[in-house]
Amino acid sequence: MLNNLIEKFRDSIDIKDFFSYFNFEIVKEEILSSKNNLIFLLGKPGSGKTFMINYLLNKFPEKYQNFSNYDEIDKNKTLLIDEAQLLSNEEIEKLRVLSDRGIQILFAMHEKEGENIIKKPQFHSRYYEKIYMKPLNYEEFEKYVMKKFQESNYPEIITKKILKKIYKYSKGNFRLSKKIIFTALNLLDFSLRNNLEYKKIDNCILTMALIELELK
Repeated sequence: MLNNLIEKFRDSIDIKDFFSYFNFEIVKEEILSSKNNLIFLLGKPGSGKTFMINYLLNKFPEKYQNFSNYDEIDKNKTLLIDEAQLLSNEEIEKLRVLSDRGIQILFAMHEKEGENIIKKPQFHSRYYEKIYMKPLNYEEFEKYVMKKFQESNYPEIITKKILKKIYKYSKGNFRLSKKIIFTALNLLDFSLRNNLEYKKIDNCILTMALIELELK
């Protein structure tokens, strides 16, 4: 019954799902205008770093290149490296040397690991820029979610009271908020298909979703 709506909240990276929010626009402009050869895009898991990488690659292919190997590097493009915290120390040092030679490199990584790497002597003594992906504010979150529900003609199955609780548990984390709603919608869909008592995402459905995600 709710398949189309459920799919809108599946945890996936889809550039077609783009929506503009305040911090995203700030970060985008900071990246586009940066003159530093070393850029660190930092944020918690699910904050939007990977989406930003994919957005830049899709919208500005003449300026950005996804790093895959050293033999295919275009010296005229900025290298984008997602999940850079997974690189070995040797790989990070090799890329740092490339930045010394004039190639701009953006490392997207988890905030804690990124801060630790930046403290290393080979980075600490060089010019670099730190850019932070921050959580959605509530108004942005509500706008995004309600648009999806309205597009599927189901605005009545979720309330602002429930939205505020989801925002509270996700702390504005984009990926986590989608996971909570995705799980809640699957539970509600089961109820509707089997003529059970739940007709909308209420406190009981939300609690079951949070328990399933081990958030409560």
